[in-house]
Amino acid sequence: MADDAGDTPGADPAVTSVPPAQTMAAAPAPAGFGERPATRGDTPAANSDAADIPDEAEQQLVADMVNNPMLDKVQKILVETLLREQQRTANEARELAEMAQRASRKREDTGVELYGAQQQLARLQLSLEQIHANAAELAEQRAHEETAAQEARARHGSLNKALSDRRKHVAKNQAELDAINDTLRQVETYNEEMQKEIAVTKRATYKAEEQVQSLEKAKEGQDLYVNKLDERARVLGERIAVTEARLAKQQDESAEARKLLAETGQEMDLVAFEKKQLLQQWKSSLVQLARRDEALAAAQTQLEAAREVIRDVENEIIGTRREENKQITANRSLEELSGKIGLQEAQCVEETQKYTAEADAVAAQFDLLHAAMTQVDEEEKKIAEEGKHTKDGLGQLSANIQIVTVERQKIEQKVLSAASDRATINNAIEALKKPLKAVKQRTQDLEMQQVMVDNELARVKIDALNTKAHNDQLKETLASFDVKLKEQEDLIGKYQREIRQRHDDVEKKTLRVAFLNRKLQLHLKDIDLGPEEAMGPLENEIRMLRKETSKIKEECSRLQGVWLADQTRLVEVAQRTEAILEETAELRARNRILDERRIRITKEGTEKRAAVAALHKATAGMRADTARLNELIGKHTKQQEALSNETGVLELSFRAELKELETESLAAEQKVHEARSRKNVLLEEVIDGERQVLLWEKKIELERETQAALDPSVGTGEIKAMEIEIHRMKMRLEGLQREQEAMIKEMERGIAKREAITLRYKGKARPTALEHTKQSLREHVKKLRGKIQATAREASQLSNAITNKKQELDTSTSELADATARYGSLETDANDLQQAINRLLYEKQRRAELQAAKEATVGRYLDLERGTAELRGPEHASEVDAALSRGAENLGRCRDVIAALGKRFDYLAEPLGRIKHLADDAEAGQLVAT
Repeated sequence: MADDAGDTPGADPAVTSVPPAQTMAAAPAPAGFGERPATRGDTPAANSDAADIPDEAEQQLVADMVNNPMLDKVQKILVETLLREQQRTANEARELAEMAQRASRKREDTGVELYGAQQQLARLQLSLEQIHANAAELAEQRAHEETAAQEARARHGSLNKALSDRRKHVAKNQAELDAINDTLRQVETYNEEMQKEIAVTKRATYKAEEQVQSLEKAKEGQDLYVNKLDERARVLGERIAVTEARLAKQQDESAEARKLLAETGQEMDLVAFEKKQLLQQWKSSLVQLARRDEALAAAQTQLEAAREVIRDVENEIIGTRREENKQITANRSLEELSGKIGLQEAQCVEETQKYTAEADAVAAQFDLLHAAMTQVDEEEKKIAEEGKHTKDGLGQLSANIQIVTVERQKIEQKVLSAASDRATINNAIEALKKPLKAVKQRTQDLEMQQVMVDNELARVKIDALNTKAHNDQLKETLASFDVKLKEQEDLIGKYQREIRQRHDDVEKKTLRVAFLNRKLQLHLKDIDLGPEEAMGPLENEIRMLRKETSKIKEECSRLQGVWLADQTRLVEVAQRTEAILEETAELRARNRILDERRIRITKEGTEKRAAVAALHKATAGMRADTARLNELIGKHTKQQEALSNETGVLELSFRAELKELETESLAAEQKVHEARSRKNVLLEEVIDGERQVLLWEKKIELERETQAALDPSVGTGEIKAMEIEIHRMKMRLEGLQREQEAMIKEMERGIAKREAITLRYKGKARPTALEHTKQSLREHVKKLRGKIQATAREASQLSNAITNKKQELDTSTSELADATARYGSLETDANDLQQAINRLLYEKQRRAELQAAKEATVGRYLDLERGTAELRGPEHASEVDAALSRGAENLGRCRDVIAALGKRFDYLAEPLGRIKHLADDAEAGQLVAT
């Protein structure tokens, strides 16, 4: 019932907005009106007492409620409102009686007006018949005009025949032009494509002319065509402006590219300067190496002088007679030593010959490289001359093409002048020739621009091809130079390694000679000096061998000088190679710039072709528009007939709709009456709710008295519990009192709102008698329908908003899922990247340790070479072997521990693998404990 009251338009809002306490009390229960579920304070006795309250108590309760001072204000307001309502009702009754009289008089006037409207409708039907007759006459006139248009089309066909003869003459000229183009195609394949494009453009131009002449059939499309041409000219102007803006932008980009090239050139100059410094350092190192070799030669000469002194002493020792047997044994040992030295000298001679042969081979390769460079220079000169000849030929060819284009344009000008002399159709056709000339002029300008662009594109392509061929040749030459340079560097490295090995051998032999000298000194201590004796044949042979050894050493020093000269020549070859690389880089930059120019020119050509195609499309659109206008005219006549039929049908439908609205208005009045009755019922329910509240209060009071009577002596805990319960009941009482006050205020507000609703439309001007007619009711119903439609639209908008929110929620959910998936993928990628970083860091650390170990090894070798470190002899071989075996055992145990940990802990596979790699490096001897 409350829902019905809320849905009814005239329902009182005060009745619908009942406080929570009232709704709880007003709700009917199956057990009886006014009962509630048993709470902690309710007992069966209390419930039975509440049920046995006599009618006198209820009447007394109602009297107390009426005499309650809190309701005085409400009763006063209710009495005032009832008095005012009574007065208003009496006034409305008098007004309604007067309005009924007015309505009767108005009904009579309406009958008279309806008769006049019927007469007016008859006159309108007569005028409609006259309009139909006029439409038939207009249709006949249109048929006559169409026959005249067909005759004009026939005349236009005869004129087209004359125009076709002129086009045949133009076709002959085109054949001659094609013959010239055939001769030009034999020069280069690219020019053939260019002539094809020119022919296509000409055919497109002729097609545009035919389309323009075909547009002369419809005079009404002339203005539209001129407007479209003007619009097209404006679009082309805008495109030209855009092209100029692009050109300025490209010029800025070219300036930036030149700036970037200048910066790159500066950086390349810095690199070349650093390279020159490195070459100078290399030369200085070679000079220092030569000085070192000279110092070594001086030391060797001093050693030879010392050896000569030793030889003299040996000759004196050999001359002694006391130790002949000992001297013979010493001579035998010296003979064996001299044999070994002879074998070593023979090996040195062979190696020297080998080095000389390799030096000759290197010289021959250098000569070949020099010859190849000279050949490359000659080929470059030839290519430059061929490029000049090709450019001259292309210039002449472009000049011939421009001459032919100018002649063709002159022929077209003659054709246009002849066509203008024979133009005798009408003034409209004469007016169309000016824009046609303008279009042809623009077409010719576009053709000239296209020819210039094609010529420029051809030049750029030829330059690009020449540059590309030259770059390919330079690349091949550079590749061959790189291969040869790599071979020379490998050979130099081999020579350096062999030189270091020979130095090591010399040092070993020097140490061996020092050892033998010390041993000789030990032997000489036991020998007494005696008279000299003559030296034998073996001593002379030894002296001869020593002289040959000195000659071989001199030859070695000479070969070292030759090697230094070869090193200087190698530096010069490297400098020349660097110059060739710089030239190649410059040519590549030029090629890149030419490629960009070619791309830009090609793009401009495509844009111009697109503009011509757009013109063709616009002419075809105009023809389609004329056909569409004819179709629309036919549709207009059909729609006019359909509209006359629809007016009659709508008139009948409006009459039926008026009857339906009358029935709906009666139904609405019935609903208003029902709503008022429901309102009265709700007021009665509110009074019953107030009575129920009073009953609840009496129950609460009775419950308190029974609790106080049943529990006179309770312990402290129970007393506290009772105090808490009393406090809770007090709070509940205060809440009920607040609810009661709110209810009273709500009642006052309901009474005031009821009066406001009653007086809402009373303050306005009194409705006239016209508002009670069918038209006024129709307008009122229309307003109500508008409100209903607005409410429906708002409901649909709200439902659409709800669906949109749901869709947004779904999209947000999907986006959240996608974001979660992306986050997961990014997290996996981050993990992979972190693992890769860890691997790279480990590899970096490993290589750094390897480098440090190698540097430590090199440092030890250098210390041994300088003599600052002590070299362990064969007597320490056993200790070294024992240390090596202990290290191998420790490494094996480490490997076993790593394998065991890897089997037991799978998640440590990566760090254990790194440790295993370190163990492998240690086993391979790459890591050395420093």
